[in-house]
Amino acid sequence: MGYNSRICSVGGAAQQHGSVYWTKRGVEVLSTLSGKVPLKEQLKTAFSLLDSPIWEDSSTKKQCKQLETRVGGSARLAALTGSTAFERFTGSQIAKIKEDNYDIWERTERISLVSSFVGSLLTGRIAPIDLADASGTNLLDIQQGHWHRQLCDSIDCRLVEMLGPYLCLANENIGSLSKYFQEKYGFGNCSVVAFTGDNPAAYSGFESIGGCQYAPAIVSLGTSDTVLFPLEMYPYREGSKALETPDGHVLRHPVDPERYLAMLCYKNGSLAREWVLNTLMPECSSWEEFSQISRRCRRLAPRAFGFYYPMLEIQPHVQGIFRFEQNSEGDIVVPSSKRRYRKVSEFSAGISDARAIIESQFMSMSVDCRKKKGDSLKALAVTGGASGNALLQQVMADVLGAAVYVVAGEREQALSMPAYGGAVNAANAFLGKQHAQLEKCRYLLQQVCSPDDAEHSEYLEALCDFEYLRHRVEMNNV
Repeated sequence: MGYNSRICSVGGAAQQHGSVYWTKRGVEVLSTLSGKVPLKEQLKTAFSLLDSPIWEDSSTKKQCKQLETRVGGSARLAALTGSTAFERFTGSQIAKIKEDNYDIWERTERISLVSSFVGSLLTGRIAPIDLADASGTNLLDIQQGHWHRQLCDSIDCRLVEMLGPYLCLANENIGSLSKYFQEKYGFGNCSVVAFTGDNPAAYSGFESIGGCQYAPAIVSLGTSDTVLFPLEMYPYREGSKALETPDGHVLRHPVDPERYLAMLCYKNGSLAREWVLNTLMPECSSWEEFSQISRRCRRLAPRAFGFYYPMLEIQPHVQGIFRFEQNSEGDIVVPSSKRRYRKVSEFSAGISDARAIIESQFMSMSVDCRKKKGDSLKALAVTGGASGNALLQQVMADVLGAAVYVVAGEREQALSMPAYGGAVNAANAFLGKQHAQLEKCRYLLQQVCSPDDAEHSEYLEALCDFEYLRHRVEMNNV
């Protein structure tokens, strides 16, 4: 049985926005699971819907519009729930299931998110949904910390009860490990804390690691790029500037009831950088050459800007490739700086698409972070497939004006931060918040670079031009 009998508490994470639909029989059978029979056999009749919707399902445009209309528009929905209506969010998915599959809906007794579904299996009863993961549904009254009754009732008057009226934090004990897992795998009667979404759990993991005096923003440079950073105040208050462009998402902090997290998602991440390498730079055969060309080109802003969206982007909502160069006779005038630009099909000699896409991606992060946070970020913890690139690290530091850190420690390449964050939540719940034992953690955030103050000042001064041109691109005014 190994270490199983020594485990005292279990926590974890699961992919956000997915949902699971329980039958009445499924709810009943959870408490009677036998360790002698496979779960698959015992749960044959547990679900009213076998193919659950997940975050990749974007077929709910109609239902998104209905949610926004119900409360008075997209900005109002963002103010209430932390996000405008998103097709991948759970609320619109639930509404579509009821509308298109009423027979399935009639057989549905309870609804779990994927995270609370795992918690339900582990405890042998329907587990509560945690506040951070509930923030990804468009159904949570995010400031009050409970389901928004008007939104839920607009789908079904039973929906609050189906989701479970009680919501919890991700370090809250939700029960003990069921007899199924004790019998089958030799676990003791250990506690289970609420599971949360993968992004909030990852933040719990990063926040627990020492080596940085500030709460870091997490920048994931993967197929898509994401930024996750803490907020001391809710940004979408009535009359706030952030509500003028409510892009991205605001989530409840997984374990701190007084704080929030902002999450920005960019579909054109590493895939867009790879597209530039393979499509626009035939002379370049490797990422090393890509970095060398970018380094030689040095800072472009405000001399030139490029916007690279081979796929339809989330923010800004646009697709295509757009290039601009500063020109004294240009027909595009930035109101605040009075600098003139012209749109070009190709850059002039000495200006590289490799450098332009890197600057563009990090300047977009800077613009969008400032809308949510108001002030600059203090520290950046970078992760994901491209996180080891020294050039990306330095440009990120210069544009965002913050030191960049990576996870260092024993077997850091094998560290799954969402799973680690779930384990941290379990440890904190079992041993007490911020317990001394976590100081023995084998991982640290190690600083790899600092911003060049002169470069950051230049990027900061060019940010208004970048934002103005990006807005024109999105509005098709170019």
